[in-house]
Amino acid sequence: MVIKTSNIPIALLSTSHGVNHLLQLILPTLLPSLITEFEISHYTAGILIASFALPYSLLQIPVGYLSDLKGRKNIMIFGLLLYSIATLLCGFSNNIVQLGLAQFFAGIGGSTYHPIGIPLVSLSSSKKDIGQAQGIHQAGGAVGSFVAPLLAAYIGLAFDWRFSFIFLSIFGLITGFLLWIGTEEQSPIYEHGGRDENPKALLSDIKIIKLIILLFIFGLAYLISYRALLPFLTTYITEKHGVRLEIAAQLLALLQIAGIVGSPLFGKLSDRVGRKFMIAILIVCQSIIMFLITYASISILPILLGAMGAFAFSTLAIVDSWVTEMKAYKIIGTLMGVVLTATFFAGAIANPAVGYLADQFEFDFSFRIFAFINLIALPFLAIIRYDKV
Repeated sequence: MVIKTSNIPIALLSTSHGVNHLLQLILPTLLPSLITEFEISHYTAGILIASFALPYSLLQIPVGYLSDLKGRKNIMIFGLLLYSIATLLCGFSNNIVQLGLAQFFAGIGGSTYHPIGIPLVSLSSSKKDIGQAQGIHQAGGAVGSFVAPLLAAYIGLAFDWRFSFIFLSIFGLITGFLLWIGTEEQSPIYEHGGRDENPKALLSDIKIIKLIILLFIFGLAYLISYRALLPFLTTYITEKHGVRLEIAAQLLALLQIAGIVGSPLFGKLSDRVGRKFMIAILIVCQSIIMFLITYASISILPILLGAMGAFAFSTLAIVDSWVTEMKAYKIIGTLMGVVLTATFFAGAIANPAVGYLADQFEFDFSFRIFAFINLIALPFLAIIRYDKV
């Protein structure tokens, strides 16, 4: 049982989560404008997305491990400031190479939040309310994800896409300052029935190694349809349905805002009926909705995107709760890093693949493939037995 971890309030963590998503979604929102200005293919656009997604995903494990050993607050603040400054530099890019390089450093900075913020939410909550707390935290991310496409699109259309990066980076700088002056990290205190594991020793335990492998494979698949859809949604809608960028941005915002309702609701429900059962249901729902999106008319699309957002954010919240309840408290950051690395890395691989398939065939074809890939997570979810205390 965790006695105490930090006095960082969930409200501030949820705000930081929202800012992380805010900065992350600027590029996907503006992708149609970038494709036009730089005259790039969908595949190259996928590579551009991956220039952010690869460092963002691959560094989650080392960041989580480092936070278990050295503390969380300073790493989180440093990452947010780097993320914000790199986003600012995106606004001064004159070619696709400069933009890709700035996005690479933004991915490095952005990688520090989730393996730190998610454990802090669970460690700061009572055991019976962890699902609800993680739902509120995911709702904060959904708010940032909702605001991002609206602001990025309208600023870009009113001025230039570069101003979207410049203006929105200010939110990250302000949040980093608030975290610095408004929080004071304390060392975690653990109770394990007299057993005080060393993080390095735990990572050599065969049970932990098996758990890490299974969590990584599960993480690759359980959210991949959402990861495949998100970066290309505005491009997909503008090209297939012929709507303006601002309308496509509103639909992207709808995909995100549904998590505000879905995450706390399904998170609380998982407190009652069990994490794994709810995760399985939500994975199946994501797969079905992803498939239906490819056949939907523009009038039906908002309903499906709202459902997809609710299911995806809820799955994230419940998986966060499930992992942070596992027995190895002293490597909680490492375990979250494993799952997060896997899910974001899956997106980094999926983005160029989606772009390539869209160039060769069409977006609908690639999205249907990833709808089925999503279901691969189910058997691995079933065999993970290292359950909560």
